Amino acid sequence: MKLIQTLIQWILGLLGAMIACLEPTFPFIFICTVAVLFDCYTAWALSRRVKKKYPGANDGKFKSHYAGRVFVTLLKVYALTILVFLIEHFIFEELPVKLANIVAGAVCFWQIWSMLENESSCNDAKWAKIAQRILVDKAERHFDIDLHELKEKKEKQEENENNS
Repeated sequence: MKLIQTLIQWILGLLGAMIACLEPTFPFIFICTVAVLFDCYTAWALSRRVKKKYPGANDGKFKSHYAGRVFVTLLKVYALTILVFLIEHFIFEELPVKLANIVAGAVCFWQIWSMLENESSCNDAKWAKIAQRILVDKAERHFDIDLHELKEKKEKQEENENNS
């Protein structure tokens, strides 16, 4: 019984030491997590817009395999943030550049860019049309549909309705 207690104390001690060592990365990890989750929300909103605009092309639901991809993305962001923090503090001690800040900034920029792409995709607002000149339309890529075919079908349906 004493061996188990000692083992638990060692494990908790090591866990506490790891948390204390990595504690400075927590703000970066939190901010990046929020950015990734906001990106997920905008992707879900895009899915809903596609479903509304092109019924039958998409179900507008958040699927479990998307959650798996989000989880993997978060693990990669966490690992990268911790790695650059450790490199910054133990290998490049005298380097005036803060690597963890740069990586967190890059991850947030990437996520914000993705959010803008999601919000401008399949959106008829004027700002979205302007943004689509430099951003990618994610509707085709994310939902494996050809928007040109759907647009042509919708235009034909509207023409048939107008002619009737």
